[in-house]
Amino acid sequence: MSAERIARRIADDVFEYQVETSRGAQALAAQLRALDLAEDVVAGLDTVSLRVDPEKLTALEAALASLKPDEAGFQLESETIELSIQYGGEFGPDLTEICYQIGLSESAFIAMHLERMHTVEMIGFTPGFSYISGLPDGFAVPRLSQPRSRVPAGSVGVSSDYTGVYALAGPGGWPLIGRIQDQLFDPDSASPFRLRPGHRVKFKAV
Repeated sequence: MSAERIARRIADDVFEYQVETSRGAQALAAQLRALDLAEDVVAGLDTVSLRVDPEKLTALEAALASLKPDEAGFQLESETIELSIQYGGEFGPDLTEICYQIGLSESAFIAMHLERMHTVEMIGFTPGFSYISGLPDGFAVPRLSQPRSRVPAGSVGVSSDYTGVYALAGPGGWPLIGRIQDQLFDPDSASPFRLRPGHRVKFKAV
């Protein structure tokens, strides 16, 4: 497997080890957890960070060299989640400007967004916020120059080539295209956030 690796000692008995990969960070993390060579494994968009006992570092290096992303079982199994979204207007106040920037009509943008199968790559920067891949190659929308102090729960934005879904209300700088009408957070559930890394997402207009 081709990857750039960075290791640094953060204590006498532990290394912080980071693997940069252009594909399948969540699936790679799942394989590394199964090897049981790291104390902690955390996947990002294109990196996997690990805390490693120095005595296991050589074994980890060997395991990374032998992993083959194309082998059966490397990809995460996942259910498909259908989410109802209302585009534009008060729910997507930046949709018109985004379409102007990329040279698409609003109806063409919505059709493109609906027809694609999307994948939750990671959860970050606020609780439950989903980074979701699936937009076309070369798609690029910059973040807002001045972030909003409060974005309503369920809001859907786009930035760079990702769709972002705000499970909870809070500040945010992603241009907003719409809002999810389904419940994304249930505090009484054992898994309170509906979306998790590896989920495939299909949007449905309402």
